[in-house]
Amino acid sequence: MRGVDTLLGMEQQTRTITQTLPCGRRLTISLDRDEAQAARERGEIAVYDDRFTENPSFRIYDSYQIRKNSVKREVLSAMIAYNEAYPSEPKWQRTENSLVLEWMEHNFAYRVGFLRSRASNVDLDNRAEGKGALGYFIKSAWEVVRGYFPDKK
Repeated sequence: MRGVDTLLGMEQQTRTITQTLPCGRRLTISLDRDEAQAARERGEIAVYDDRFTENPSFRIYDSYQIRKNSVKREVLSAMIAYNEAYPSEPKWQRTENSLVLEWMEHNFAYRVGFLRSRASNVDLDNRAEGKGALGYFIKSAWEVVRGYFPDKK
């Protein structure tokens, strides 16, 4: 039985799915960062599955490039279906409305030039459910500013 558990665990660590969304765009969701990066380089919507952590998350690379809410919802629906087909522990639990709102807030921050390096990709983790991104961006800005000051000893 131990061999089967190991085999299943190995499959889980290399899973990549690719599909065409109703809008015609290709979407790749992968547990492998290199696979997600390759999809990104091919011009696909690339999602890194980082749910097997203390704070389960999906990262949508270059999410700022997707402006239409209808396309966002197609991506999120595919991610939710993927999450149901391949559950994680701890569970990734987010509502679609919260996901869309967080994505929109990231895109807004990117467009106005606020911490673009952090806003270009959206990380949809459990801790952000219902909070909105404003607090996140204020915290991120503080971390950037704090980096300019020497640590007190």
